[in-house]
Amino acid sequence: MSYAIPTNELTLTDIKAFKNSAIEAGIARALALGLARSREELVVREAFPNTDFGAGGVGWTTEEYISGAIAAAGWGSPFDAGALPANAPTLARTKVAVFYKFADTEANPVVTAVRFRVGATGATTKASFFIQLPTNVKLEPDVYFSEPVVYDPEDVLYIECYYTGAVAVAEHIPFGCFIVERIGATVS
Repeated sequence: MSYAIPTNELTLTDIKAFKNSAIEAGIARALALGLARSREELVVREAFPNTDFGAGGVGWTTEEYISGAIAAAGWGSPFDAGALPANAPTLARTKVAVFYKFADTEANPVVTAVRFRVGATGATTKASFFIQLPTNVKLEPDVYFSEPVVYDPEDVLYIECYYTGAVAVAEHIPFGCFIVERIGATVS
């Protein structure tokens, strides 16, 4: 079951548990896929928007989760608010990505939902979260996901946000995401 949990409804212990759950899901998947023989050969780190999801001219263009101008209301890519799948990055063959959190940090939030899909056509939906209530009426702009969303190596990250309307400037819409990879790829 996928649902969003506002940060102000969580204790520090809850937040640590959500992060640990995401890390463990990523490690388990990396080991199951044979990216390493043991946990000791893996490193877990926070994702870098451009480094991890910006290769080949798609994805985020800087190390900041920021969209482009949003053309219209409806489902669109958070990578640049463009049409999918043209702007959906492919995860490197050496990485597992685990999304556990989302925020709309703008004064007037425009994102009401986030949908995690996979593949060039987005045919499979991994999880979807309706976030309007927690992010529009609470003091915090961020929500944790009830379950981690795991992407395998070479998956197309067909991630969508539902925008309430057009916005002429870029939106800060960061994700909490861990990358699980072999030691030495980024961190030695």
